Amino acid sequence: MSDERALGLIEPNDVEDELEPRHREMMLDLILAWASLDGALGMMLARVLGVSLVEGAELVEDMPATARFAEMRRMMLKSGDGADAARMLKKHKKMYEQLSPMRNMIAHSHCAGFWKKHPDYVVFLTFQKAGPDALAVDGIHLQGMHRASIWANAMRELAFEIANVPYGGEVDQI
Repeated sequence: MSDERALGLIEPNDVEDELEPRHREMMLDLILAWASLDGALGMMLARVLGVSLVEGAELVEDMPATARFAEMRRMMLKSGDGADAARMLKKHKKMYEQLSPMRNMIAHSHCAGFWKKHPDYVVFLTFQKAGPDALAVDGIHLQGMHRASIWANAMRELAFEIANVPYGGEVDQI
């Protein structure tokens, strides 16, 4: 559930179904940033585990990102000098958990358009019960999407740095 539900009821006539290019671009930026982050977290975990990227890909193939964070944290705490890194990673995991519902809504809900009353909100129909006889209608502000994209890109760069992968994504050694 997004925090935008607090804005009030969004009626079907309040939604313009034809998105503007800025809406599409912001959603695409977010989806691409988070897709890249998912792969980078797998590479980071492979390095933390001390296995090759190919072995790591096989190990983390079906592992959700939150489990990847948890495993990296576990390994860091296991090492004698990893407590500070584990604390930092815990903060990143919390931010991931805070921002990922936005990514999930964009990737897994019906985009109905944008809210005419507040055009910076993109409206989604989420297949979730929101009341006795109602399904969820959510809105995501473009600024929130932008913030989530910036965070995902920064986290991806950090993960690539730890995994020793150049930012372009070319792997130095497999």
